[in-house]
Amino acid sequence: MNNRILVVDDEEEIAKLLEEFLNKKGYQVITVLGGQEAIETIKRQECIDLMILDLKMPAVNGLDVLQELRRLNKQIPVIILSGSLDLQNFIDELKKLNYNEKDILYKPIDLFELLKAIKNYLP
Repeated sequence: MNNRILVVDDEEEIAKLLEEFLNKKGYQVITVLGGQEAIETIKRQECIDLMILDLKMPAVNGLDVLQELRRLNKQIPVIILSGSLDLQNFIDELKKLNYNEKDILYKPIDLFELLKAIKNYLP
């Protein structure tokens, strides 16, 4: 399995935890610490099979990344992470971008729930 997963989270501990877990499961992982880095990586990388995206980040948030993904016409499946209690504020915006609550996993992350969600998109 050589699926490439882009992990985007502004919390370095979470990003590293996800990277280590997914590497052990056989995925190639690219980790970035923020929305701007995610956008730059998406523009540079041709082959990203899935993105795991934190919603609430400073400066460039997850919604900004999703809007840029759409603007660039990139068809990358996205699993959205949220630790946010004010998630409801994001739900309407997510729906406009064709995402819904089934695309969202809540922090603290259950790694096996994440793996199950990944397997919905990747072999």
